[in-house]
Amino acid sequence: MNRFYLLMVSLVAVLTLAACGSANQSSSNENPANPADPAPTENVDTSDSDFVIGALWSATSVPPVQVILNRLEEVAAEANGTIVNMDAQFDPQTQATQARNLLTQGVDAVFVNVIDPEGIVPSVKELHEAGIHVIVGTLPVSPSADEYIASFVGPDNIKAGNLAAELMQEALVDGGKVAIIEGDPGITVTERTAGFEQALEGTNVEILEKQVSEQWDRSRALAIMQNYLTKYPDLDGVFVHNDDMAMGAIQALRQEGKLDQVSVISLGGTFEAVDAIEAGEMYGTVTEDLVWTAEMQMEVAKKVINGEEVDKVVDVPLGKLTIDNLDSFTPTY
Repeated sequence: MNRFYLLMVSLVAVLTLAACGSANQSSSNENPANPADPAPTENVDTSDSDFVIGALWSATSVPPVQVILNRLEEVAAEANGTIVNMDAQFDPQTQATQARNLLTQGVDAVFVNVIDPEGIVPSVKELHEAGIHVIVGTLPVSPSADEYIASFVGPDNIKAGNLAAELMQEALVDGGKVAIIEGDPGITVTERTAGFEQALEGTNVEILEKQVSEQWDRSRALAIMQNYLTKYPDLDGVFVHNDDMAMGAIQALRQEGKLDQVSVISLGGTFEAVDAIEAGEMYGTVTEDLVWTAEMQMEVAKKVINGEEVDKVVDVPLGKLTIDNLDSFTPTY
């Protein structure tokens, strides 16, 4: 599949919650996700279920994962199905072992929230050869596994970057100088930045620099922002790759008394981002519909189980959130 190939050109294994973007939120947010951390259900009674779906999660402690997991369980129960959850806790080897364990649990399909896009390929192949349908979400697997995948349901991170650039242009109507704070290198980061850069080509918004906040860490983002403010005293905006890191950038701006001078654009749509937009500390963020993601993953799974055709790639709806439409948006994590 050509799109998967393009997605993986600069592949470095990383969880995006994404990516999922918005995918790698810190669990230390001031406004945590409403649902409690879901416990893995590796051994469940599935005898009365019409269908059984395994779910290989990167880590169920991550708020966006919690939102998707809980909605998947709800829609599965409504259809008399069962989800068998596996929590790898960010360990690729554990995820591979859990995929192997699903072979003996009578699952009809498997959702994969990928940790290592290359490392998971043998597991995906094994599941496929056992007659189990594989649906990948958030981060695609290596293109070498394309023939083993029924569908990829996740965000178009190029588009997410495009939308972030649109928000930046709206914030800086007269143009200006901006910087970027990225998450760990990988497809999600590469695409978000590429989409942002492409959309700003030929405009009066100049990108000065981009730096990586390792592990998508808020405190590291704070330090990067402090460095930017010292290095570029005339900085007008910053594009941060997720809302959690954006909170670090906002803290640095608050400390320097520059909240009214630098426009912050992010990705996610978290409780904290909504609060920051409402307080005038963030201009806007790009949102991803995680509930829709879960519902679409289930729809795709039921179709492939029933032998129906499905799209190889299903893009998750993205949107722009600012003070102008804040009242119509409800955060989920």
